[in-house]
Amino acid sequence: MTELTVNIEDPSMIEQIKQAISMLKGVASVTMKKKRRTGMERAVEDIEQGRIYEAESVEDLISQCKA
Repeated sequence: MTELTVNIEDPSMIEQIKQAISMLKGVASVTMKKKRRTGMERAVEDIEQGRIYEAESVEDLISQCKA
């Protein structure tokens, strides 16, 4: 069996695309996997959302975590 990967930019179209692909002759199944975000993508999102903290030292960081 051969696997085909399709990247979709507009998530609202997923169901329609899955239905269209399943109608093609020879298609055994249609499944969807969500793309995992990289650590860098998650870090950039944290910065954009303001989920960052600053500490003067390790001791300061530990005391902020305890608070």
